[in-house]
Amino acid sequence: MPIPPPPQTFICQACSWKKTTLPASDCLMQGVNWYFCCPKCGDAQLTRRPAGRVETMKARLDEFLQHSD
Repeated sequence: MPIPPPPQTFICQACSWKKTTLPASDCLMQGVNWYFCCPKCGDAQLTRRPAGRVETMKARLDEFLQHSD
């Protein structure tokens, strides 16, 4: 049975890009819910940390609003 990882926040130190992901399963896809480099500037030095409550709720709201169109 797949167990999704907890929400993660990816942060680029070079350009301040930030993305919180909410994986639905243990299958992670590059550029969708997992990042190895910044999609904005291409820098490979991303910081990854567990998402906080506010970041998680904001990501859930953004996801809900995208699917309600």
